[in-house]
Amino acid sequence: MIGAPLIPAAPTAMTTMRWTTAQVTFGGAMRHSRTREFERALAAGDEGVARWSDLADDPNDPAALAYRARTLRAAWRDAIPDRGEFIIDRARGRRVLDIGCVAHDVERMKSPLWLHGRVAAAAATCVGVDVLDEGVAHMTSLGYDAISHDLTQGTGPVADRGPFDVIVAGELIEHVPAMDMLFRAARDLLADGGELIVTTPNPWAPHRVRAGQRGDCWENTDHILFAFPSGMAELAERYGLVLSEAATTSPRRVLPSGFRGVARSARRRLRGTAWVRTGYATMGDGRVVDVPGRMRLSGARTGRARFIGETFVYVVRRPEVRA
Repeated sequence: MIGAPLIPAAPTAMTTMRWTTAQVTFGGAMRHSRTREFERALAAGDEGVARWSDLADDPNDPAALAYRARTLRAAWRDAIPDRGEFIIDRARGRRVLDIGCVAHDVERMKSPLWLHGRVAAAAATCVGVDVLDEGVAHMTSLGYDAISHDLTQGTGPVADRGPFDVIVAGELIEHVPAMDMLFRAARDLLADGGELIVTTPNPWAPHRVRAGQRGDCWENTDHILFAFPSGMAELAERYGLVLSEAATTSPRRVLPSGFRGVARSARRRLRGTAWVRTGYATMGDGRVVDVPGRMRLSGARTGRARFIGETFVYVVRRPEVRA
């Protein structure tokens, strides 16, 4: 009837449940009761706790998630300009083990950017280990200290060369089916206070997210997984280690700066020598596609989006034993 007063509908069982069990008044605002559980867990602290399982049985429990959040907050670092230089600085003057030292094939050893060559030049001592027999034999012929061994079968002959101050695993974890091998090796081969340095593709780099949403095939076909910060923290804790640092490399510059930079970029494009991520579409018509390098995800430009570089760099530490 026109002009009749509006009478609120009688509450249903669903609306009653929603307002009585799902929301409470907190701090002057309506907040979900689970939010309060998270806030209490975050404020509680975890002094003397070594694993989230010491606080809860359920990995989704607010106390468990708060423990992991504190670990990650303590580990976050600003972007790293160059992953290779970061590793060299950490290796300088120390006893180093380089896992996966061959880096795919013998041809890469000819490059001045070959990681093992740079690490060996900076370290006090450097031992390389790899499953590629041909590559290890070639390294030995060049004068490098290298061992052919599969660490998934245990430390084997590598144990006789430790302990090590630094273990390097550059662009390796995404290739190996037994990814916990690195953490077992770190537990067994690192000196107290030693560091395992892992570099691996960042699964959340904007260009990678965008290509993944389209299903484009361009990633290295030998990669079998992506490592992410919380998972790395969990693996570390399972082996008595701590994720102490996590950062990405600096995002690539989208546009060249200055006239010379623009001219250089144009020449590389014309010559076909510019670095372009190229792959294949797997949906719709079969075609070649370029994976754009610029940040095109709206959320990637916000102040909180710090981890947008191509590569993640993780530092996992073996705690020092207190006397």
